[in-house]
Amino acid sequence: MRYYLLLVLIFGAAYAFASLLVAASASLLWPAIRRRLDRPAAAAARLAAGASLAPCAVGAMVAAVLAAAFIRFEPGNTSETPGVLLSLGAAVAAAMALWAAVRITRAARAGARCSRVVRSGARALARADGTRIWVLDTEYPIAAVVGVFKTRLLLSTRVIEECTEAELDAIVKHERAHVRRHDNLVRAAMLYLPNPLAFLTTGREMHQTWAAAAEEAADDAAAGNAAESRTTLASALVRVAKMATTPAPDWVGGLAFYEGSNLENRVRRLLRAGSGATHVGVRSRIALAALILCCALLLTNAAAVHLHAWMELVVQVAP
Repeated sequence: MRYYLLLVLIFGAAYAFASLLVAASASLLWPAIRRRLDRPAAAAARLAAGASLAPCAVGAMVAAVLAAAFIRFEPGNTSETPGVLLSLGAAVAAAMALWAAVRITRAARAGARCSRVVRSGARALARADGTRIWVLDTEYPIAAVVGVFKTRLLLSTRVIEECTEAELDAIVKHERAHVRRHDNLVRAAMLYLPNPLAFLTTGREMHQTWAAAAEEAADDAAAGNAAESRTTLASALVRVAKMATTPAPDWVGGLAFYEGSNLENRVRRLLRAGSGATHVGVRSRIALAALILCCALLLTNAAAVHLHAWMELVVQVAP
């Protein structure tokens, strides 16, 4: 029993301390990172999401590496007693996980309400381009992608009736861009993983920055560089914004075409023809590959022996 208790405490404490360290570093570096966001929207979204999710990624990898070393070399009949520091770290990780579970529960309830609304009042409609949409008879101008792994495109009858066909095509392309970019999955990870940044103003700023950049990236993907297409999308955005005179229903938890903010900046960007160019985020992929490689090297036999020795020292020496 003590073996498994130590394993859980080591995993939790490693996650807590590593994620807290990275979160503190990200908070200190955020002003400098924010100054680098004057770049194509897709790259800005990747940078903001990467900064936000770095504590979770590093914490999970460090915890997994240490837990693997513990499993390989710790005898099953260990008699070591965990200290206060180890227990405190595990308690911090448990608190973060509990708060994440609360947020996930709230999101699941909203998702269940959305599913009930779709099942009870929506009708499926297939567009000429093959896109399947769900039409809802609501006063609020809903144009949103809901769901994380199984996504649905929701449109209200008001949006369909009051927008021109060209504007409607632009809206659908915008929402399909969110699906291709897996923005709902990124959003869920930023909101619901046990992340120390969730408790900091910096974390909320990162999420807001990512959300704005993700909308702008979807605008660019939908309209491209053609002035006519960008003008049509801007017109659709303004038209939908004028319809939104009341708050959005609380069951619409996905990415909406218009979320009540950033309207002026999005319209100005769209009317600047040629601002839709993007580039591939090579640096972020290299950084992720380097992190995975470091973890793989730490799992080699020689490195794992030393890691286990350090863990033994920490358990014995730490208060």
